[in-house]
Amino acid sequence: MSTLSDILGDIAPTISAILGTVGGPVGALAGKALEATSSAILGHPGGTEDDIKAAVSAGLSGDTIAALQRADADLKIQLSKAQVDLGQQRVQNASDVNKTMQTEAAAEHWPTYTWRPAIGLVFAGNLALISITVFAAYVAVMFGASKADILDKLPAMIGAMSALNGTALPILGVASWYRGVMQANPNIPTVNRG
Repeated sequence: MSTLSDILGDIAPTISAILGTVGGPVGALAGKALEATSSAILGHPGGTEDDIKAAVSAGLSGDTIAALQRADADLKIQLSKAQVDLGQQRVQNASDVNKTMQTEAAAEHWPTYTWRPAIGLVFAGNLALISITVFAAYVAVMFGASKADILDKLPAMIGAMSALNGTALPILGVASWYRGVMQANPNIPTVNRG
């Protein structure tokens, strides 16, 4: 059974894509897409998908196809505006994060300006500990100091340590990115802590 999205694929690709999307910012436009399709095909908003399918299967006139394509173009413009708004929101969020990091770097209290570097050190130490443990376990088995059963425990240990790293990596990534920007741009004031 064809969906409305499939039926409209060639005539109105933007409407078809939006109707086929579930959730997210694009999925929020699905109601507008259905309303625009109903207005173009049935002549009034508020038609159901079944009403629209029945009208399409009965055949569309050239004027109806033109109206549907105009509705598709209008929806494409709305979608472009929504993407621009989303891009502006992302830029604003990045700016807010940068302001927070600048404030922390200029703070006078050591816990405030050292917590990001501390996370970096913890991550490096955790990675070193994993490497040393795996190396030591394999060397111990190779030279007979330990039984091979110990190697069965390594995946669980590595998984637990990796989960700890996974919680710190986003913070470390943002801090590293900001420090890179700060080093590349001499116009950014810094007190060079951490």
